[in-house]
Order: sequence, then C-alpha cells, then structure tokens
Amino acid sequence: MVSVAGEGAGVLKQIQDEGNEVCLYISEKSYETVYDGIVPKSNYGFEPDRDDIILFDMSGNGDLADDLKKHGYKIFGGSVLADDLEHDRNFGFDVMKECGIKTPITEEFDDFEEVPDFLSQYSNKKFVFKPSGTMPCKLTYCSEDNDDLINYLKFVSEKYGNEIESFVLQEFVEGDVVSSEIFFDGTKVVGVPNHTVEAKKFMNCDLGPSTGCSGNIIWLCEGSKIVRDGVMKATGILKDKNYVGQLDLNAVVNDEGIWGLEWTPRFGYDSMPTFMPMLDMEWGKFFADIVNGQSGEWKFKNECNSSVRLSIPPYPVEPEEGNDPEDFSPNIGVPIQGWETFCKNIYFYEVMLENDKLVHAGGTGLIASVYHKNIERVYHILDQLKIPDKQYRTDLDKVLGEMKKKAEAYA
Repeated sequence: MVSVAGEGAGVLKQIQDEGNEVCLYISEKSYETVYDGIVPKSNYGFEPDRDDIILFDMSGNGDLADDLKKHGYKIFGGSVLADDLEHDRNFGFDVMKECGIKTPITEEFDDFEEVPDFLSQYSNKKFVFKPSGTMPCKLTYCSEDNDDLINYLKFVSEKYGNEIESFVLQEFVEGDVVSSEIFFDGTKVVGVPNHTVEAKKFMNCDLGPSTGCSGNIIWLCEGSKIVRDGVMKATGILKDKNYVGQLDLNAVVNDEGIWGLEWTPRFGYDSMPTFMPMLDMEWGKFFADIVNGQSGEWKFKNECNSSVRLSIPPYPVEPEEGNDPEDFSPNIGVPIQGWETFCKNIYFYEVMLENDKLVHAGGTGLIASVYHKNIERVYHILDQLKIPDKQYRTDLDKVLGEMKKKAEAYA
C-alpha cells in the first residue's frame, strides 16, 4: 500500500490477517509511526515485485500509479485522472457536465479580490467556498449571505492566501446530500454500488469545524436512480482512462434531480472502513479480483453499516508543512485500552504498538472508526473504550437515521 498518512492501513492489516504478505509505505513524515509494529513497513520507498498488487489509499500519487501500471504492475486506486478529479475542482465539474450530470452555478477564482464583482450578480443566492488542492476541508464554508461570505474570505485570504492557489464558489442547492459509489476494473463496473450519508461537523447539532466525516451510514443500493443518473454516467471516461478503483459522487438530490458536488476517486474515510466489513469474502480477494478483471458476484454479511469517528485532542487540527511530528502530536503514546473484545468492530487509524501495547501514534489524534450494523451497538463499544480525553459525537443515532431516510426517498 502506498499511503500519504496511513489511513488505509487498517485494510492492509486485515489482508495480512488473511495470510497475505503486505508492506506499507507512508510518505508524510508526520505520520511515519502509524501502524508501527502492526504491519511491515518501508520508510524509504518501495520496490514491488511483478506479481504484487499495489493499493493507493489516497489520490495525489497519480503519476507514480500510472507509470507503474504502464510497466505492467497491478494497481488499485491511483491515477492522474483520480488526482485531477479530486484536486482540480474545475476539471471535476467539467467532467460532470460532459457526462450530463447537473451542477450548481460554480465559478473558479485565483484572486480573492474578484469575488465581490461575481457575487453582485447573485444577490438572492447563497454560495459555498471550497478551496482547491489539498487545503484542509475545515476551510470549506457555507455562507448565510454575500456579506457573510465576503467577511469570511477576508479572513481566509489573510490567514491562508499564500497557500491557496485557487478556489471555487458554488451555489448552495437546497436538498439532501448523499454519496454514491461504484467500483471499476478498467473496463466495466463490478459488484454492487453503495450510498453513504455522513455528518461532517465535529460536534453535536452540526456545530464546530468540518472534519470530513464524524460518522456515517452506508448501504447497498443496486438499481438506485441516484446512481443511474449520477456516478454511473462517468463510466465512459473511466473506461477511456483504464481506471481501476472506486469512484464516489457526492451530490444534492431534490425534486429537480441530482446535482453533482464533488468526486472522491479513492478510499473514502470513513466510508471505506464502514463498507469493507459488510463483505462476506476475504478483503485480499476483493482487491485481487478487481485488478485482475475477475470480479464475480459479491457476497455480503449485511446490507447496511453505521460508524462513528473516535478521536483525542488536538484533533481536528491539520498539520502544517515542516511540522516536527513530536511537536505536532503531543499525545503520542496515549494508551488505548478496552478494545480487545470489540476488535472486529473497530477500524484503527493513528495507532502503533509500543511495548506490545496499543497506543496513539503520530498524527492529529484520529484514533478509529467504530462500526456496526446497529448504531446503538456502536455507542456501547465507544462507551467501553478506555482512552484519555476520548471525543466523539453522541447524537448520530438520530441524525444519520434521518439523513438516510430522506436520501432513500429519492432512490
């Protein structure tokens, strides 16, 4: 596995437990201790064998992935196409339009001073600010009105202006947000698509910063209208680029149809850790079948799973380039106890073994995603875990259930 911060290491650990040889390469120094003592690692790059399967758990290494694929290696998840879809928002929207997926009014900028003139054309609309590239998702902001947005962008420009090469303003569309995901083997869609709804805000009642995901529900959705009129329309470009991996379309659905918002062409966090345990098959075989073009019928233990994200401070901060891992991660070594009984329902992120004990590794304080088909069971497990300063949302049993119900009304 080629990883930036080791988020996909839990998948690799399961593949190892199934009897396969594995190796993890993490490129970002701040996370280099993640999964130390748990899976074999290489801190100096990697030299794959011809019969190895190489998993890319994040976008951002597309040139490397495409070069390896060109030389005959078996690749899942990485490509220049994936990088462009996720990190170049304008390209992503162009692909949606080419595929016939409706998009909200969206304008790209490389200068904050151009914003007021643009907004003057739309005094009766709300817009969402989304930075392009790899800037933290916590900067994404849905404004109340134009004045609110302009004031917020003054702050962003002063604080982060030198780090943001471009950004988009996207019309806020009323409706319900749902993600739809398919898997592609280079020539065709395989397996069964799924939907995800997730709570992104850090605290109860959708307060606090956006974290990407504080909890989710994922379920199988074969025959869904949202899939058919959304992500499935992208199969032409996936085939043209010989893409092997997953593709998720985050969209707003309402009575007017499906409105594309953004692509996720990689492991979703926490959707992938929530989806994989639903499979009634070895995870290694799952990936091997896809990259070899041999996927048949997928078997599942259950058709729906829920998860809640568990963390400790300083999460949800984001590391800045040049941070020393020890300075940035003051909680390295914090003990994680009470998990052994529930290990089949915990997907660990920033952990390592220290003196044969599970502890927090380097990183932001992201500990795990706890999952179960019954979200009440998730909360029981979270209550049993013994971790100093543990933090998680306690309202997702109601919040996620209502989100799923609304999304299903359109499916």
